[in-house]
Amino acid sequence: MKAFKKYFSGQSFGKGTLISYGRGPEGEEVMIDITEPKRINLKAIVAFIIILPVTMWLFSAIYGTDSLNVTSENYFTKGKYVIFFSVLCGILLNWLIQAVVYIIVNPKSYRKLSVIYNKRYHTIRFFYKGDVRIIHFRIANILAHCVCGYIPLLLGFIIGDISICYFGLLSIMFFFDETSLVWRLRHYSGQALCRYKADRE
Repeated sequence: MKAFKKYFSGQSFGKGTLISYGRGPEGEEVMIDITEPKRINLKAIVAFIIILPVTMWLFSAIYGTDSLNVTSENYFTKGKYVIFFSVLCGILLNWLIQAVVYIIVNPKSYRKLSVIYNKRYHTIRFFYKGDVRIIHFRIANILAHCVCGYIPLLLGFIIGDISICYFGLLSIMFFFDETSLVWRLRHYSGQALCRYKADRE
């Protein structure tokens, strides 16, 4: 940990950012501090409040206002099931897909997969203890997020089932901060090393 940190210049992007950048023997190195609070939560809620009415308006414009009622006999018979399965998909399935990608890239990486609970901020994060290339971080997160949220959202529009759209939107809320991290890492080379900081020293 100390050997990795000594290469960092201390430069960061934005006040209270979770990302630090430096250069080491292997080139660009990026550290993501997951000991800080998930400040993106408020943005996720605001985004949901904005996107939900837009989604409902588009759906009603295509399929009519009666289609907004969550009474699908094929998928979610009750609204509470939408919430329950979106939690499972947005968190557990999301983590599982990421873990599978890391294991495919490095079969021994299952030993470095972990879930950390921050008692101070009451947040739970899934992370990889060790160095990972940003390209692999992008693949793991983008694949998991598409399967768990963005594809169901699009699928709901295609088959005309609003409950699938609700499911997709709710799932997206649970990994919105991860999507934000992937977006903020777009400036770095895919071959740059990426590492989590999971403890305060």
